Amino acid sequence: MLVSRELTERQRRVLQAIVEDYVVTAEPVGSRTIARRYVTDVSPATIRNDMADLEEMGFLDQPHTSAGRVPSDAGYRYYVDEILEESSVPEEHARLIERVLGAKMRQVESLVQATVRVLADTSSLISIVLGPQVEPASVVKVDVAYVDKGRALLVLVTDAGFIETKLVDVPESLDPAKLKEMTDIVNGLLQGQTWESLTRPGTLRDLKRALRGYEAMLDNTIEFLRSSLEPVASERVYISGVARLLDLPEFRNVERAKAVLGILDREQIVSRMLLENLAEGVTVTIGRENKRREMADCSLVSAPYHLGRHPVGAVAILGPKRMDYGLLLSLVELVATNLDEALDRLA
Repeated sequence: MLVSRELTERQRRVLQAIVEDYVVTAEPVGSRTIARRYVTDVSPATIRNDMADLEEMGFLDQPHTSAGRVPSDAGYRYYVDEILEESSVPEEHARLIERVLGAKMRQVESLVQATVRVLADTSSLISIVLGPQVEPASVVKVDVAYVDKGRALLVLVTDAGFIETKLVDVPESLDPAKLKEMTDIVNGLLQGQTWESLTRPGTLRDLKRALRGYEAMLDNTIEFLRSSLEPVASERVYISGVARLLDLPEFRNVERAKAVLGILDREQIVSRMLLENLAEGVTVTIGRENKRREMADCSLVSAPYHLGRHPVGAVAILGPKRMDYGLLLSLVELVATNLDEALDRLA
């Protein structure tokens, strides 16, 4: 049971030592280790007294009958809130993030996929990105650019600021002048339309009339509009690095690992977890603070990313409670900032 009490400076140092040593070793930490490596100005006996007090206050657990202790959820929380100093992201990781997210991309999905991969690679844990949660987009402009005989590039600009492109086949008899004429007609029909309004019979009937004789092109256009405008397409959860979970000592127990993997397979639950903290900025959710009991052995570090000034999605790292919080907070913040900038360039 957690007792509300301010820690002494030495107790803070002991708690910090236990958290940081346990993060590295995954082994319970004893008083001799602390006296030898971290708090060298007092005896192991004094440190044992501090450890006993910290356990009584609820900040430490003793998993075995040995003298070693591990942080409790409350101990991790106190460490994150009161002791932690964020670490710098290693230079090679920072350069990789800037290079990957600074590359020219024309589609939001490509950008989000690149983000979830680079976050998994640089954290060596499970990374999650919640795709942009925006209001239903409407068409600002459709353009069809002639590429060469038989091929054209569909370009869609929406009021959400996104540009989507798709290379499509067109009849070889369709010359650039005719293509422009059809594009002007399509724009007149589609400007200001959302996917919901586009699916009304009258709009589709008018679109079919405008593209009569070019049914294959019509099908391509409708599918392109659906994938770009349909709200469900912008709410996808992207996950990378799941196999890394099985390499961690905490999840060598197959049943424990299966419980977490089962949650990751349920997109709505993962989405809800990230949306709960979307307005809170960078957050750390530790152990049983997660509302799902399957997540009791995990921590989630998440941060929103923005389109303009509005948070529209989140990036997150999921791992064991025994994680390097200082480094991962900095990493998540850096990725979110770079994703903000990349979305601004797409808009």
